[in-house]
Amino acid sequence: MELNKASTRNAWAAVDHLTRQVRNGDLNPALSQWVLAQGLDLDNTVFSSVGLFDDGIYTGTLVDRDGRVWEFLADLNEPAASEMDDVTHALGPKSPEHPKSDPCDLITMSILYHREEQVAA
Repeated sequence: MELNKASTRNAWAAVDHLTRQVRNGDLNPALSQWVLAQGLDLDNTVFSSVGLFDDGIYTGTLVDRDGRVWEFLADLNEPAASEMDDVTHALGPKSPEHPKSDPCDLITMSILYHREEQVAA
């Protein structure tokens, strides 16, 4: 994928940085373990956003190894209270295939990043 604009490079860098943080356990090792406990392959999961919602509770969006997009609430204090919703079919302009998609959108970029990783593998 060619990153011709600074804004596109910035979006790529943001997704890359966050994905590496979660994969390496640098953001929070317990969050990385939670991702694994959901049956996700951490090495093939890409993160567009992760935010600390409350003490030990994270929300975010990820792309799984199959290219599906999930919104999640990871409650590290009470894992049974965690939620994951497959939002792939509701992406609209966040899907790279949508005519009004914007590669600077972090969800769109995470899908493109995931595809690039799959090609490189």
